[in-house]
Amino acid sequence: MPPILIPGFFLLIGLYSLWALTNELRTGIATSNRSTIDVRENPGGFYLLICIKAAFVCFAVAVLLNAFGLIGDPFIWMRQNLPFLMPS
Repeated sequence: MPPILIPGFFLLIGLYSLWALTNELRTGIATSNRSTIDVRENPGGFYLLICIKAAFVCFAVAVLLNAFGLIGDPFIWMRQNLPFLMPS
């Protein structure tokens, strides 16, 4: 796999998440693949979904900064600090 595909993939995920995040914050209605969450009915679920999408945006930025050589590898950082996410 060419090395540019990994940052490009996470860039696309991050841009989509950022677009969805701004639309959901503007309307107050968050949608996932199975449900629609209104901030007035379920504020905890709404903000949890917003935080998850914001984490994708942050990870996409970290992968891009790594591709430009500005920071270390975020995959190595995740493997060291979050070992339960990595396969054994």
